[in-house]
Amino acid sequence: ANMECQPRILEPVMKCEVRAPTEYQGDVIGGLNRKKGVINDNVQELDEAVIEALVPLNNMFGYSTELRSITQGKGEFTMEYSNHAIVSMDVQQELTKSYEKKRSSGNK
Repeated sequence: ANMECQPRILEPVMKCEVRAPTEYQGDVIGGLNRKKGVINDNVQELDEAVIEALVPLNNMFGYSTELRSITQGKGEFTMEYSNHAIVSMDVQQELTKSYEKKRSSGNK
């Protein structure tokens, strides 16, 4: 009966600002895209690219290490809470299956 109302799972989305030398701009944008980020702005400040994106928080774990690797330690980023958004259908199905499995095994 609960599934008839078509519930949705929400996840926190972070506003990220990444600063890196312009030579790494394409790699930084590619990395954010792989993390299901949405690029909102991309500007040049002197010899530095400033990229703003919205990225699901769960996808940002480990990003500091990835950014250091991509930019040879020259990139930095900040992030702050932006909003909550509905997770993709594949993620929702995975979470639902995991929940149902735990529930059926007696772990509540």
